[in-house]
Amino acid sequence: MMRLNLLPWRERQRQAALRSFRRQLVAGALLALCGVTLVDQLARQRGQQQALANTRHQAALEVLGEQLQPLADVRAQHEALLARAVALEGLRAHQDVLAGVFADLERALPVGVQLLDLSLEDGNLQMTGLATSGAVVAQFMRDLSRSGALVGLELKRIRSLPGGDEFLLGARVSAFWS
Repeated sequence: MMRLNLLPWRERQRQAALRSFRRQLVAGALLALCGVTLVDQLARQRGQQQALANTRHQAALEVLGEQLQPLADVRAQHEALLARAVALEGLRAHQDVLAGVFADLERALPVGVQLLDLSLEDGNLQMTGLATSGAVVAQFMRDLSRSGALVGLELKRIRSLPGGDEFLLGARVSAFWS
């Protein structure tokens, strides 16, 4: 019987299968490269479209912001006017208090005391004056303490001068304080 040598045929078949596998591998790699390139290109294109859309939206927002600026100015003016109106109402509500403070000062002012400066800020009254003696200042303070408009009367400073004693008194005006 004759023996057939099938080894070269098997070797050729193996070589053909190996070449086919390599071709399929290269074709798959090329196909994958094309797919990745295509997806990358689409992603870049989408990014550019998004950037362009963002730029258009930003320009539209700026136009709207410019259109809304007069409204914001009107609102700011409105708030300022409201604040002024509230301050004016507060002054109107307390306008009789200042008359009462001046009346109490006039009643309490003894002979020998001269007021040089009066200042009222945020409900705090400061009085600077000149008195003939410390006893006159004490009498002035006692008389002022009976006032219903002044609260927390205190002597902040007293200094002897050749013409008399200079003093600084502080008090809270009760209507502003309460």
